Amino acid sequence: MVFVIAAVFSLLVLSLFAALEISFLSCNRLKIELDLKQERRYARIIEILLDNSPRFMQSLKIASALFLVVCGASLVIFATPLIERHITDSVLATILIEIFLIVFLALVPANLLPKWISIKNPNIVLERFYWLAYAIYKIISPIGGGVEAQQAVVQKGESDNAPEIEIIQNALNFSEVLLRECMVPRTEIYAISKHASLEEIISLFAESNYSRIPVFEGSIDRIVGYIHSKDLFIGGKEVPELIRPVDYVTEGMNANTLLAMLTKSKRSIAVVLDEYGGTAGIVTLEDLIEEIFGEISDELDKEELSEKRISENEFIFSARKEIKYLNKTYDLNLPESDEYETLGGLITFYHEHIPNEGEILTFDNFSFKILKTASNRVETVSLKVEEE
Repeated sequence: MVFVIAAVFSLLVLSLFAALEISFLSCNRLKIELDLKQERRYARIIEILLDNSPRFMQSLKIASALFLVVCGASLVIFATPLIERHITDSVLATILIEIFLIVFLALVPANLLPKWISIKNPNIVLERFYWLAYAIYKIISPIGGGVEAQQAVVQKGESDNAPEIEIIQNALNFSEVLLRECMVPRTEIYAISKHASLEEIISLFAESNYSRIPVFEGSIDRIVGYIHSKDLFIGGKEVPELIRPVDYVTEGMNANTLLAMLTKSKRSIAVVLDEYGGTAGIVTLEDLIEEIFGEISDELDKEELSEKRISENEFIFSARKEIKYLNKTYDLNLPESDEYETLGGLITFYHEHIPNEGEILTFDNFSFKILKTASNRVETVSLKVEEE
């Protein structure tokens, strides 16, 4: 009777191990990332196992093998006397028992069936039995600590879900984004006087390729509204009648607050004011959406934010490229600061002047050559990283 209980118990454990294995390999990483953001305990544990997946899978296979031996031995001891009543050859009896064990117990109820059930809801299985998975990893992993994983475990869906995970992370962090981080700065605003002629307005639309252009009165520090390109086709209206209202906001406002404001007022552009009441920049709905979904390009977008790798340690970048983006994309380790966000800002911050075209500036192991300037700002930079 003891051997029957041992065999049944081992069979149940093997079934659970099989369910854990298929759930681990087919789990939805996006769901786990979201639960991790909410600080759910199971997600933290599963994240540890995912980061050490080869060792965990090796530990799970070792544990399965041990219980399979226990199950097989228990069944052999229990069933051999029963079969020998009909088959006198004990070796043949043992072989028949092992075949029965492998095909009808280990393969179907302890392997295929739990996998078939678990693959439909892998994350639920992990949420219920994460503690068992972690216990297996902690107990068995040190035993095989010196053994490299026999095969690389490819996490299905990890690379496929990467864009979705990034979008969710951006959405979760959206409330922390300030308008000064996503606005179009004052120096890059295409704007036109309230008293400009219709021909001048049409010319600026053609030059800029924008669908909306701010309108100022006197100077750009007094933006009074904006004109939408489609309104130019409405006949019988004077220029002042084409001007639509804008919202006025501060640099320190959160992006999600402005998104709610624009949605409520059914407007698509806001003027960002500095501490003195002047124009610091403008923010459009597209700018806010890009904070979540990334850069949105269309056939009219100018390719002014250039980025090109010349060699392993040499690059050409638009000075408007953000430092965080360059560090993440090219592993550059450029210094980051609250004082600036872009490559151009970094250059002027460290050298305390606006450089001229052709000028070469260096600090640490970085060498910057100014390729292009416009008015009072840097536009294009050649960056060379010297070996330390």
